[in-house]
Amino acid sequence: MTILNETSPAKAALSRHMRALSNANSEILLISLCSTDGFPIDTVSIIDLGDQNDKFAAMSSTLSALSDSSATQMKQGKCDITIVEATLGNILFVKVDYVGKPCVLTVVAKSQMALAEVRYKTKKLIGSISAIPA
Repeated sequence: MTILNETSPAKAALSRHMRALSNANSEILLISLCSTDGFPIDTVSIIDLGDQNDKFAAMSSTLSALSDSSATQMKQGKCDITIVEATLGNILFVKVDYVGKPCVLTVVAKSQMALAEVRYKTKKLIGSISAIPA
């Protein structure tokens, strides 16, 4: 996948939508978009990833692909969202189209944010990302 350069209008719109969600919700620790083949596109985070952004993107795309494969194998159709419920919070891996390319959106939220709320707000973000023109 060709990743848009930092100055493209689409990349600016993506960053704007991701930052708006992060700024409005202090319980959200990280929002990241990567290609389905594991390349990072953009990340907004209040936690320090250091030099782990590439590894995080690869992990996100891999978990999404494994979930999709599992759902297909079990004849449940395509997997749209994978949720990891951890002791300190929830991680959502969601398929989304960004400028016509399939991607994986990852949202990490503290346990103080209800799962239903993080799902709802993530779905709204997906709508915004999908509407960004190429």
